[in-house]
Amino acid sequence: MDFVKEALRQNVHWETGKILIPRLNGPLVEREAFSVLKKAAGKKFITAVLGLRRVGKSVLAKEFMAGALGKGGKPADVAWFEFDRAMKADESSLDSIISFFEARNAKTIILDEVQLVAGWQDVLKRFYDRTDLKFIVTGSSALEMDKRSAESLAGRLELVFVKPFSLKEFLMIREKKPPLTQLDFARKSEEMLLECDEYLRIGGMPEAIRMKSTEERRAYANNSLLDPLFYKDLPAVFPQANPDMLRKTLELLCATAGSTFQYQTIAQVLGCNHPTASLQVELLEKALLARVVYNRTASVVKQKRTEKKIAIADNGILAALRTDVSMGVLAENAVANTVENARFWRDNQGREVDFLNPAKKLAVEVKYQEHVTTTDEKHLRYFLERNKGWKAIMVTKNSEEKSDIEHTPLWKWMLENS
Repeated sequence: MDFVKEALRQNVHWETGKILIPRLNGPLVEREAFSVLKKAAGKKFITAVLGLRRVGKSVLAKEFMAGALGKGGKPADVAWFEFDRAMKADESSLDSIISFFEARNAKTIILDEVQLVAGWQDVLKRFYDRTDLKFIVTGSSALEMDKRSAESLAGRLELVFVKPFSLKEFLMIREKKPPLTQLDFARKSEEMLLECDEYLRIGGMPEAIRMKSTEERRAYANNSLLDPLFYKDLPAVFPQANPDMLRKTLELLCATAGSTFQYQTIAQVLGCNHPTASLQVELLEKALLARVVYNRTASVVKQKRTEKKIAIADNGILAALRTDVSMGVLAENAVANTVENARFWRDNQGREVDFLNPAKKLAVEVKYQEHVTTTDEKHLRYFLERNKGWKAIMVTKNSEEKSDIEHTPLWKWMLENS
């Protein structure tokens, strides 16, 4: 392939001065990650924009390009190249592309799906060390797992994560205005409850939000998201990865969402040993599909040994792989993805608090049901009595109450903690 010719074809904005942004029907939503990208783009570091397949990384990068030109930047200052598998690009190809952009006096170079180029880290390292070029690279979640990135680009790489749509972004793409004031919150509570229910069922993948049926969304999650990740992306980075075992592990983890799991149980179902089961979960975490939530115990060793919870990255994926999933489990999973560095708490008597945010000393219990009673607060109160200085919130379906244990509706929690 003539990569220089392809570079010219992909950078029509050099002549037109306009950036064409791929988008769905409806409004263009400025992602919450956009401000993070803009801040990172002002630094010398190589900025890696990471996220699940089809989560909107390329659109975000195109928006950045449009913003740069809109602020008076010259079209030639920004260069773009999107790779695909059919190109079979290698280090030499990437070197020639960047050299071409450098010769045209580009200041910022955006490389989309760069993980498809074997050895891309070494090429960028050479240019980074000898030029003032700013690199922004995007890639599937498998990009983060390539250990060579950490080794070759140590001290040169900054990560920006693009997550599935938050509830606020979900509302915006559906052309609903999120409440902004206390009066809005009160006036729109019923509407927000209904929208939040939809968000729990559909999840936050941009294309899935526009789909009309559960069957269509389920096929999309399996065929457009999971299969390419398991059978193309991961094996490209980790040839030893077993796609069928990874998929089965994710299905098992989805089945445990809302409760706890142990690696030994997964190993028994998979027919493998404990280390192999643990490795499957680790790969799913690095692929940004799931996150292990550990029990808050006195020692890290005990955390690793005791039962764990799982947070699936997107409710749409959880619903696709667990067709009988309840709204309560979907609500708990959604909250898990909003709690930073989440832990949970369970003692030997079975008392449990769903999530803890140690940095904020905040305990969070999820009760997505019509009525909440003092009995539902029992474990939270037991935890607070033994952990002075902590605060507690109960995330409910529609109950709101200001007291020592604050009750807040899930939709309100999601809008305030995305």
